[in-house]
Amino acid sequence: YYLNKADEIYPKVLAELIEINSGKYVEVVFTGGIGSAKTTSALYTCAYQLYLLSCMHNPHKVYGQDSAAELLFIFQSINAKLAKGVDFNRFKSMIEGSEYFREKFPFNKNVESKLVFPGRIEVVPVSGSDTAAIGQNVIGGLIDELNYMAVVEKSKQSVDSGTYDQAVALYNSIARRRKSRFLAQGKLPGILCLVSSKKY
Repeated sequence: YYLNKADEIYPKVLAELIEINSGKYVEVVFTGGIGSAKTTSALYTCAYQLYLLSCMHNPHKVYGQDSAAELLFIFQSINAKLAKGVDFNRFKSMIEGSEYFREKFPFNKNVESKLVFPGRIEVVPVSGSDTAAIGQNVIGGLIDELNYMAVVEKSKQSVDSGTYDQAVALYNSIARRRKSRFLAQGKLPGILCLVSSKKY
């Protein structure tokens, strides 16, 4: 009823997903070899966190946000094309195959660039820039291919013209944004998934 994936997920992966989404974690690092369910687990986690928001009568009020503002799950990768073409499209397909999301919490089919759900809740693919989500209420999401992002010496993008590390910049930007918007009494809702196979 929720994702229609009971026959597709390995028991060990399901056990890890239950632990990840138990409420104990606000960030998760998925790594390992090709085929170890990194991205799949991150997508399932984002879907579950979206489901939790869908169960709330007024999440904006609960989290102290302006009712006119969006609550965002972001999908970010090395560039916007990868973020949309890989992770976002897979996620969209998962949601389209869910009876729950079709019947109880459907997204607006007239919008192609992102998933717009009731109550100003959105899932958005963004570029690989650390300013891509500037000014947005990012509650969670996925940053993919972190180990393959750019590291540039003497970069103009660096504050002191030193080394610009794209992965560090993206992570810091989203992590700070989540804390500044949603941290209350030591608690942070949602989960940020950091995904990459090992490079070294």
